[in-house]
Amino acid sequence: MTDQKGDHTIDREFLKAVRRVAGFRVAPRQIAPVLSALETRGQAITPENVAQIVTMIERGERSARQRRNADLWRQLGTYLALEGKPPHPEAQRALIGRVRRILGERHPDRVLLAVAVALGAAGYPIEARTIADAIRWLESRLGPVLTAETVEPYLREAIEAVAPLDGVGTKKPPRKPRR
Repeated sequence: MTDQKGDHTIDREFLKAVRRVAGFRVAPRQIAPVLSALETRGQAITPENVAQIVTMIERGERSARQRRNADLWRQLGTYLALEGKPPHPEAQRALIGRVRRILGERHPDRVLLAVAVALGAAGYPIEARTIADAIRWLESRLGPVLTAETVEPYLREAIEAVAPLDGVGTKKPPRKPRR
């Protein structure tokens, strides 16, 4: 379901099946981030799974800021759903709001979302404190002004530096001190 550039192409029959299961006219732009998140996590990509997640993340009103970077917001919602957390737009805004309260208003949504989605893609729990810690780690390496483009190459390293779990729910072994 991905093309040569890594973008998701959605088969017409698959789209029809998702629409049938969801009970509404699901748009390809609503499905693409869900497919990406499911594929990254190695989850089954079926019309039922996709429709269930799309229905959960689309329940409620999207704010104007959620219309910008909509794919990232939808991916965040998908990872929250995969963790069994509320994935609807209000829950997504609440999570990013908690991150903002921890850090202050110094970074755009796109940076916060990129870190949150990278956490989810790596299989780590998406928590406000962990997102904030990863942002602080990025600031310590890149300076106080972060953009989604500047943080992208460092996301994996930032997450590994601050994530409390190994991605499967067990504590990472403590690092041995350097001598």
